[in-house]
Amino acid sequence: MEKEMQRSNLTANLTQLVDRISMDNYDEIINLCHNADRQIEKLENAGLQHATTQYTNTCAELIKEVIMYITERKERVIPYLKELSHKAETNHDCSTCSGGCKVNHDLHLIELRASHSAMRSILNRLQVVALPLYSDTAFPDAYRVLRNQMVLIENGLTELFFLEENYLLPKVVDAQKRINVSRK
Repeated sequence: MEKEMQRSNLTANLTQLVDRISMDNYDEIINLCHNADRQIEKLENAGLQHATTQYTNTCAELIKEVIMYITERKERVIPYLKELSHKAETNHDCSTCSGGCKVNHDLHLIELRASHSAMRSILNRLQVVALPLYSDTAFPDAYRVLRNQMVLIENGLTELFFLEENYLLPKVVDAQKRINVSRK
């Protein structure tokens, strides 16, 4: 009975955490990206200063890549996590599967960790090309707004990494252990 309650609590917490991260983080980051993208359009329509062109181009590239990674999470990772939660809830035993089960479990974790690395690289590139706002150059207000929006995206991604690495991934690994996913 106690083991059944632990299993139910694990899956409820995993499902709830996935839903919260999806709504509070994935959706919010996507909205921030769309806002920043609109700001880039405003800058382009107003006639970019040469000094801001590299930054806005990098921002546009960053936004596309972040949207791609978040969309991939929503389309592939979330369904997997919900399936994993269901398997743990129904006492699935991967040790009796034909073998393809293990590959799928490990693949999702590898992809999630790889996307963290890729997005961190993107954020580092952004920091390199960001122009200091305190320089003698006068930047248009639209540029300052874009800088602020990119900081919000960076903060959202930092929070997402923290939640995924410190809460989500340990719950996923625990759920995988509970359904006997073998690791070599």
